[in-house]
Amino acid sequence: MAVKKANQSLPNKISWEFPEYQKHDRNRNWYIVAGIIALGLIVYALFSANYFFALIILLVGFIIVFLQNDEPLTIQFSLEPTGVRLVDRFYSYDVFKDFSIVFKPEDEIRTLYFEFKNGLRHRMSIPLQKANPLIVRQYLLRYLIEDLERNDAPFSEGFAKTFKI
Repeated sequence: MAVKKANQSLPNKISWEFPEYQKHDRNRNWYIVAGIIALGLIVYALFSANYFFALIILLVGFIIVFLQNDEPLTIQFSLEPTGVRLVDRFYSYDVFKDFSIVFKPEDEIRTLYFEFKNGLRHRMSIPLQKANPLIVRQYLLRYLIEDLERNDAPFSEGFAKTFKI
């Protein structure tokens, strides 16, 4: 009796959509605490004659309030045989140093990361949404090496999530 092996060929292209940014549910208390912190930072900036810092705090406050009233745009993302497409931008695989996948559903972390070879470029962080992380990993291993050292989200993302920024 011959056992037939299932041919698990990977698709030629994997694509999914995700929101431009995570919209947080912020209650009135969050705005009160954030306002007090912002006011404290502005007072500090003015006393230390750091007017640019005060301006930055004001701008960040306006952006947070402004974005709260808007719905995030839907971003199209795809993994293709020659590279990665993010909306209308294309990145060839040769610009990336490696990739990593952090998948911790219990902590609501399902993210694909790309590190650029150019150290001046910030890592690319792509929410996996409902994409199967195992298939995404198998697909990317054909083109990139995997960073097995990354097993958690970067501090900046955890900080932003914790404080709903």
